[in-house]
Amino acid sequence: MATKRISTKEKIIEAAWELFMEKGYDNTTLNEIIERAGTSKGAFYHHFRAKEDLLFRMAWYFDRNYTDWAETQDMTRNRVDLLHDYVLYSTEAVENSRYKSFLPALYGFQVMTEGNRYIMDERREYFQLMYKLLREGIHAGQIRDNRSPLDYARNIAALHRGLTYNWLLSHCQYSLVDSVDALLTPYLNSIRI
Repeated sequence: MATKRISTKEKIIEAAWELFMEKGYDNTTLNEIIERAGTSKGAFYHHFRAKEDLLFRMAWYFDRNYTDWAETQDMTRNRVDLLHDYVLYSTEAVENSRYKSFLPALYGFQVMTEGNRYIMDERREYFQLMYKLLREGIHAGQIRDNRSPLDYARNIAALHRGLTYNWLLSHCQYSLVDSVDALLTPYLNSIRI
Protein backbone atom coordinates (compact mmCIF):
# COMPACT_ATOMS: atom_id res chain seq x y z
CA MET A 1 0.00 0.00 0.00
CA ALA A 2 1.34 3.42 -0.97
CA THR A 3 1.65 6.01 1.76
CA LYS A 4 0.60 9.59 1.19
CA ARG A 5 3.51 12.01 1.26
CA ILE A 6 2.96 14.80 3.76
CA SER A 7 3.94 18.24 2.51
CA THR A 8 6.24 20.52 4.50
CA LYS A 9 3.30 22.85 5.06
CA GLU A 10 1.19 20.00 6.52
CA LYS A 11 4.11 18.89 8.72
CA ILE A 12 4.41 22.41 10.12
CA ILE A 13 0.66 22.64 10.78
CA GLU A 14 0.53 19.23 12.45
CA ALA A 15 3.61 19.97 14.57
CA ALA A 16 2.16 23.33 15.65
CA TRP A 17 -1.21 21.93 16.59
CA GLU A 18 0.40 19.08 18.56
CA LEU A 19 2.48 21.62 20.47
CA PHE A 20 -0.49 23.93 20.99
CA MET A 21 -2.36 20.97 22.51
CA GLU A 22 0.59 20.03 24.73
CA LYS A 23 1.76 23.48 25.82
CA GLY A 24 -0.89 25.96 24.78
CA TYR A 25 -0.64 28.50 21.99
CA ASP A 26 1.11 31.21 24.01
CA ASN A 27 3.70 28.83 25.47
CA THR A 28 4.71 27.36 22.10
CA THR A 29 7.64 28.99 20.32
CA LEU A 30 8.27 29.17 16.61
CA ASN A 31 11.57 27.32 17.10
CA GLU A 32 9.76 24.43 18.79
CA ILE A 33 7.34 24.18 15.88
CA ILE A 34 10.18 24.17 13.35
CA GLU A 35 12.10 21.55 15.32
CA ARG A 36 9.06 19.27 15.73
CA ALA A 37 8.24 19.60 12.01
CA GLY A 38 11.83 18.79 11.06
CA THR A 39 12.10 21.82 8.81
CA SER A 40 13.76 25.24 8.70
CA LYS A 41 12.79 28.85 9.40
CA GLY A 42 13.04 29.50 5.68
CA ALA A 43 10.53 26.73 4.97
CA PHE A 44 8.23 28.06 7.69
CA TYR A 45 8.27 31.59 6.29
CA HIS A 46 7.75 30.26 2.78
CA HIS A 47 4.33 28.98 3.90
CA PHE A 48 3.35 31.29 6.78
CA ARG A 49 3.83 34.91 7.77
CA ALA A 50 3.75 34.29 11.52
CA LYS A 51 2.76 31.80 14.20
CA GLU A 52 -0.83 33.05 14.27
CA ASP A 53 -1.25 31.99 10.62
CA LEU A 54 -1.19 28.44 11.95
CA LEU A 55 -4.28 29.21 14.00
CA PHE A 56 -6.02 30.69 10.99
CA ARG A 57 -5.56 27.38 9.16
CA MET A 58 -7.84 25.81 11.74
CA ALA A 59 -10.87 27.15 9.87
CA TRP A 60 -9.74 25.15 6.86
CA TYR A 61 -9.22 22.09 9.08
CA PHE A 62 -12.89 22.07 10.03
CA ASP A 63 -13.88 22.42 6.38
CA ARG A 64 -12.29 19.10 5.45
CA ASN A 65 -15.31 17.19 6.74
CA TYR A 66 -18.07 19.26 5.15
CA THR A 67 -17.84 17.75 1.68
CA ASP A 68 -17.86 14.28 3.25
CA TRP A 69 -20.98 15.26 5.20
CA ALA A 70 -22.77 16.39 2.02
CA GLU A 71 -21.93 13.12 0.29
CA THR A 72 -23.73 11.16 3.05
CA GLN A 73 -26.94 13.19 2.88
CA ASP A 74 -30.16 12.45 1.00
CA MET A 75 -30.01 15.37 -1.41
CA THR A 76 -33.69 14.98 -2.31
CA ARG A 77 -34.58 16.44 1.11
CA ASN A 78 -35.83 19.97 1.52
CA ARG A 79 -32.88 22.37 1.41
CA VAL A 80 -33.97 24.20 4.55
CA ASP A 81 -33.85 20.92 6.48
CA LEU A 82 -30.47 20.07 4.98
CA LEU A 83 -29.16 23.53 5.83
CA HIS A 84 -30.35 23.15 9.42
CA ASP A 85 -28.61 19.79 9.75
CA TYR A 86 -25.45 21.11 8.08
CA VAL A 87 -25.08 24.11 10.38
CA LEU A 88 -25.67 21.93 13.44
CA TYR A 89 -23.15 19.39 12.11
CA SER A 90 -20.53 22.12 11.69
CA THR A 91 -21.38 23.49 15.13
CA GLU A 92 -20.98 20.08 16.73
CA ALA A 93 -17.58 19.73 15.02
CA VAL A 94 -16.46 22.94 16.73
CA GLU A 95 -17.98 22.11 20.12
CA ASN A 96 -16.43 18.64 20.20
CA SER A 97 -13.12 19.50 18.55
CA ARG A 98 -9.97 18.31 20.20
CA TYR A 99 -8.60 21.75 19.29
CA LYS A 100 -11.30 23.59 21.25
CA SER A 101 -8.74 24.85 23.76
CA PHE A 102 -7.12 27.18 21.24
CA LEU A 103 -10.24 28.36 19.44
CA PRO A 104 -10.29 31.49 21.66
CA ALA A 105 -6.87 32.43 20.28
CA LEU A 106 -8.10 31.86 16.72
CA TYR A 107 -11.09 34.14 17.21
CA GLY A 108 -9.06 36.69 19.15
CA PHE A 109 -6.36 36.97 16.49
CA GLN A 110 -8.97 37.23 13.75
CA VAL A 111 -10.31 40.32 15.50
CA MET A 112 -6.88 41.87 16.20
CA THR A 113 -4.99 41.27 12.95
CA GLU A 114 -5.09 43.01 9.62
CA GLY A 115 -5.61 41.26 6.31
CA ASN A 116 -7.59 38.10 5.60
CA ARG A 117 -10.23 36.95 8.03
CA TYR A 118 -10.06 33.23 7.41
CA ILE A 119 -13.11 32.42 9.48
CA MET A 120 -15.07 34.86 7.28
CA ASP A 121 -13.62 33.73 3.96
CA GLU A 122 -16.50 33.06 1.59
CA ARG A 123 -14.29 30.70 -0.44
CA ARG A 124 -14.19 28.24 2.47
CA GLU A 125 -16.04 24.97 1.96
CA TYR A 126 -18.17 25.82 5.02
CA PHE A 127 -19.57 28.89 3.30
CA GLN A 128 -19.72 27.46 -0.22
CA LEU A 129 -21.84 24.48 0.81
CA MET A 130 -24.23 26.71 2.74
CA TYR A 131 -24.50 29.05 -0.26
CA LYS A 132 -25.16 26.09 -2.58
CA LEU A 133 -27.97 24.75 -0.40
CA LEU A 134 -29.57 28.19 -0.22
CA ARG A 135 -29.27 28.76 -3.97
CA GLU A 136 -30.82 25.36 -4.69
CA GLY A 137 -33.58 25.99 -2.12
CA ILE A 138 -34.56 29.27 -3.75
CA HIS A 139 -34.49 27.66 -7.20
CA ALA A 140 -36.68 24.77 -5.98
CA GLY A 141 -39.19 27.17 -4.40
CA GLN A 142 -38.39 26.01 -0.87
CA ILE A 143 -36.83 29.28 0.30
CA ARG A 144 -38.17 32.82 -0.07
CA ASP A 145 -36.53 34.72 -2.90
CA ASN A 146 -36.82 38.22 -1.43
CA ARG A 147 -33.08 38.03 -0.61
CA SER A 148 -30.19 36.54 -2.50
CA PRO A 149 -28.65 33.23 -1.44
CA LEU A 150 -25.46 35.20 -0.77
CA ASP A 151 -27.30 37.50 1.67
CA TYR A 152 -28.85 34.52 3.44
CA ALA A 153 -25.51 32.70 3.64
CA ARG A 154 -23.80 35.78 5.07
CA ASN A 155 -26.54 36.17 7.69
CA ILE A 156 -26.36 32.54 8.78
CA ALA A 157 -22.55 32.60 8.88
CA ALA A 158 -22.59 35.81 10.94
CA LEU A 159 -25.11 34.31 13.36
CA HIS A 160 -22.99 31.18 13.64
CA ARG A 161 -19.74 33.11 14.22
CA GLY A 162 -21.34 35.41 16.75
CA LEU A 163 -22.79 32.57 18.78
CA THR A 164 -19.48 30.70 18.64
CA TYR A 165 -17.59 33.79 19.79
CA ASN A 166 -20.01 34.30 22.68
CA TRP A 167 -19.66 30.62 23.65
CA LEU A 168 -15.87 31.01 23.70
CA LEU A 169 -16.11 34.19 25.78
CA SER A 170 -18.28 32.20 28.23
CA HIS A 171 -15.54 29.54 28.46
CA CYS A 172 -17.73 26.93 26.72
CA GLN A 173 -20.00 26.68 29.77
CA TYR A 174 -23.10 25.65 27.80
CA SER A 175 -23.99 23.69 24.70
CA LEU A 176 -23.06 25.60 21.56
CA VAL A 177 -25.22 23.24 19.49
CA ASP A 178 -28.30 24.03 21.60
CA SER A 179 -27.59 27.76 21.43
CA VAL A 180 -27.18 27.75 17.65
CA ASP A 181 -30.26 25.57 17.19
CA ALA A 182 -32.37 27.90 19.35
CA LEU A 183 -31.67 30.87 17.04
CA LEU A 184 -31.09 29.10 13.73
CA THR A 185 -34.40 27.22 13.66
CA PRO A 186 -36.61 30.34 13.86
CA TYR A 187 -34.44 32.08 11.25
CA LEU A 188 -34.69 29.15 8.85
CA ASN A 189 -38.43 28.87 9.46
CA SER A 190 -38.73 32.57 8.55
CA ILE A 191 -37.20 31.97 5.11
CA ARG A 192 -38.96 28.65 4.43
CA ILE A 193 -41.82 28.60 1.94
